[in-house]
Amino acid sequence: MNFLPLHVFSQSGWKKELLNYIEGKLSKPDGGYGWEDQYDSHLTPTFAVTGILYDINELPANKSQLAEFIRTHHPQKGTNTTTSYYLGNGPRGEAGPSGSNMRNLIYEQIQAILWLGGNVSSFNEDVKSWKSQAGVLANYEGHGYGGLFQETMTPVCSKLLGLPMQNSAAFLQYLEHCRRSNGSFNNAPASTGGDGNILNTYWSLYAQNTLSGSKTLTAETIAWLQACQLKNGGFTHQPNPKIGVNDDVIYTWAGIKALQMLAAKPKNIQAVIGYLLSLHNADGGFGDRPGLHSTPVASYYAIDALKTLNALSALDRSPKPKARIEAQPDFTGYKTYTVQFQAHGQGSPQEAVMLADSLKIHLWGVKYAAKGWVDAAQKIADEKKVPVTFFISDEPHDNLLAVPGMGSFDHILDYIAPAKTPVHFPDSSTFDEFKNTTLKELKDARGGLILQVSNNEPLARMLIDESINNFGYLALSTVHFGQNFMFWLPYLAQYSYRLPLVSLQDAHGTESWWWSNELVSHRTVFIAKAPTYGGMITALKNNWVTAVRHDSVSNDKTRMLGGTIAARAFITKNQNSWQWWDNKDMALRPWAAVTVLTPGDQFEVGHPDKGMAIRIRCWWNSTRQSLKSPAVALQKLEMDGKSIEAKLVTLKARNGDTSDAYYLYSVEDLPKGNHVITVTLRNIADGTVKIVSKSFKQDE
Repeated sequence: MNFLPLHVFSQSGWKKELLNYIEGKLSKPDGGYGWEDQYDSHLTPTFAVTGILYDINELPANKSQLAEFIRTHHPQKGTNTTTSYYLGNGPRGEAGPSGSNMRNLIYEQIQAILWLGGNVSSFNEDVKSWKSQAGVLANYEGHGYGGLFQETMTPVCSKLLGLPMQNSAAFLQYLEHCRRSNGSFNNAPASTGGDGNILNTYWSLYAQNTLSGSKTLTAETIAWLQACQLKNGGFTHQPNPKIGVNDDVIYTWAGIKALQMLAAKPKNIQAVIGYLLSLHNADGGFGDRPGLHSTPVASYYAIDALKTLNALSALDRSPKPKARIEAQPDFTGYKTYTVQFQAHGQGSPQEAVMLADSLKIHLWGVKYAAKGWVDAAQKIADEKKVPVTFFISDEPHDNLLAVPGMGSFDHILDYIAPAKTPVHFPDSSTFDEFKNTTLKELKDARGGLILQVSNNEPLARMLIDESINNFGYLALSTVHFGQNFMFWLPYLAQYSYRLPLVSLQDAHGTESWWWSNELVSHRTVFIAKAPTYGGMITALKNNWVTAVRHDSVSNDKTRMLGGTIAARAFITKNQNSWQWWDNKDMALRPWAAVTVLTPGDQFEVGHPDKGMAIRIRCWWNSTRQSLKSPAVALQKLEMDGKSIEAKLVTLKARNGDTSDAYYLYSVEDLPKGNHVITVTLRNIADGTVKIVSKSFKQDE
């Protein structure tokens, strides 16, 4: 839908190009604005575009329509169920359930609607209900600190709504605990040490102003903010940082806005204007740093920063930006392959190999591997000539990384490494210690980290930038269980051209068979000459990778996340080679796992003490590892043409849910030679029947 005014097309210069960028690359058919590489809209790009149009005095004539889109399209709890990412999982859709209440998304709704002149009273009750999120598990912070950025949203949104904030004195006291003697603010109390962060400082000053807090340390804060400016004119997150040492448009915007609140300006105004102009691209948008792709959010920060400096007219005098030259790699001899990060590393290795073969999974990242499991699974795959390689893709769940000024965090240290690679994670370490120990081990082993999740954006930006500059994260997780982190952590989209975006299985429970719903819902596709661990690492380093989702949660549409423009084009062109849904050339999800068990199969549930056994796990409707109801029924079981009876075994979890269900047939004295098992299965939903045969040889 075209929201832009008709007179746009009579304009000239940077404004016309910016509006063309917005309408040509960001406008989506569903009525809002989204990222350039996505087919639908999202709240955050729509907020950014609205802010740009407000700043340049080009708001659309039909402001109420855009305001209503923003009001109804919160990624986690939107009320409009007509768009694709709200289907399949209730109103949350692709965002999925989360323990994190991302209040900055509510801020984006309120502020954008106010820019459009709309009524925001519908947000009153939600904002009035907010309490501190300190101690919330989803913060994944070891001391129970609240996320300062999210906490500041309560007074900020209350002010925008014209609501008095209860316990404002207590909140001001909380801010003072987070304030350093140099006037800056950060996530952890000042008593724990560590410098401030420019994003946390801006939002804390904003919150303090809304509550009419006393003006203290003003001169110190101004000096600290001005010291964040680098020689190139841009700002970084703190003076002389040790982690993530680089400029960024968001830091520059925050520094300029924070100084404005203190009636001050950057020390070198011409340099910062020049820096913002250097972010301008030939397509009309702006990048996060010089030379990077345009994004809607970076474009908003750049435009708003220039307006704050009363310097938008500098765009009229600046030279026309040169077109970005996108690398065009020669993919001759390359193919597309698939990898599952953090799939099962325990339970049945035979079923894991069978699933890899059926679903064309070329690399299987193993989480929580039982001792000897990887060797057993790889041996089975090699003997059966199944082209799958098992490697480590694990999660040190309870290990903490301490970042001065921020706190100590888990859920940010997931990693990958070749099989049999020893990697040591201390229970808790500072970033410097971690860099010289675990990170060094991973780098030497051709491994690296994957960021699972962090709702603390200022922290995540530091660590991601450090990884880009030096080493650390090889990829960022997006699709995970029924969630898509990028929907409720949209800062991840800002890195999509700089780091690969991958899907993360994060397998729970013991059996890969009961994780089949995940295995057939999302995976990661990469470009390589061969489906090896080394080929995958090369693809990650080149960003020749996309996370792909196609399931009921995505409304059976194909969601592709990340990758360079050239890589996405190649992966899309070769979709028939990796597509796992409705593909006649590829086996669909198996209806049952038929496994022959012997006394030596130590990882197989139901293996006999002597003789042999046949175990049949049928397809069930399940949520993660909790079985809800059978989707396929065992109708008949035969061996060598003779009917046999198998015993149904069901196991219950502590909460009473079914955790495992299988049929088991055991025999101690089976004649030597070749045998054939024939299983007749019936699809309960439509009554269709499928016959599965499995041959094996009895040697003893």
